[in-house]
Amino acid sequence: MLYRIQQFYQGLSAKVTTEDIAFIREHLTPEEHQLFFQLRISEQRHSLNVAYGCRKEAPHNTVLIKAALLHDIGKVGSNLTLINKSFVVLIKKFQLKNHMLPSFLKEAIYFKNNHAEIGYTMLLPLNLDPKILFLVKNHHNNNTDNIEDMKILQKYDNIY
Repeated sequence: MLYRIQQFYQGLSAKVTTEDIAFIREHLTPEEHQLFFQLRISEQRHSLNVAYGCRKEAPHNTVLIKAALLHDIGKVGSNLTLINKSFVVLIKKFQLKNHMLPSFLKEAIYFKNNHAEIGYTMLLPLNLDPKILFLVKNHHNNNTDNIEDMKILQKYDNIY
């Protein structure tokens, strides 16, 4: 539970620096970074942290770094605020039934559970490398652990 409290605080205090913006522009096309900046600041910070971790482990793997920056793009336009995400965690912990929940929480759960597929769909028109699309679509899939890039992405996604 301490991890979740720390995660909440990090979300509240999230910032994107000028160095981060330079990093984003280095790895994303203008169309991609326009999409990236539609994420909430806390999600931008999370994606940056994941990308920096991936870069540390695989410094020349630009496909992995770009996938890390874009992996949660399916949360754009969602209602996954810090508060709603906290509710979703509690709902999961206490195994509350979906039919008992207000619609705004049902929507938050939908985005939490489906953002990878939604992100994949959002990115399809951008003609990205198929490896990037695969990583985005499957970054919560535990049946891909034999793929080295996926292991690295999932490692840092779980840390941050």
